Amino acid sequence: MPEISKTMKGGTMRLGARHTYIRDQESLASKVYYGSDTVFERHRHRYEVNIEYRARIEEKGLIFSGEDGNQERMEITELKDHPFFFGTQFHPEFTSRPFKPNPSFYAFVLAASGQCDRIGQKSDLEVEYS
Repeated sequence: MPEISKTMKGGTMRLGARHTYIRDQESLASKVYYGSDTVFERHRHRYEVNIEYRARIEEKGLIFSGEDGNQERMEITELKDHPFFFGTQFHPEFTSRPFKPNPSFYAFVLAASGQCDRIGQKSDLEVEYS
């Protein structure tokens, strides 16, 4: 990533809000974000997936359903045949509020309470992502 240097240490974090593009409209990520193909989330990290290993990782069942515009940074990951295995590189807690949770947190609570079938359905608590 442009913010990171392999030789310079310190001050190399990927910071700020970035677009994430959801690759598959049938994915859990698409359901979590109410069918949107793009989400805008905040970052604060210096780690990422080495894209040289992307194909090998996906062959084993881990799917990168969200990525940056250049298809170089994997932002959302999930397991296809799992009820709710959903991970993000960005920080959804930065955009959550008590009565306006980030969609990924809301989906997690639904899954944890046995309501996976409600993920992606509009509710009075969802954040608009369009």
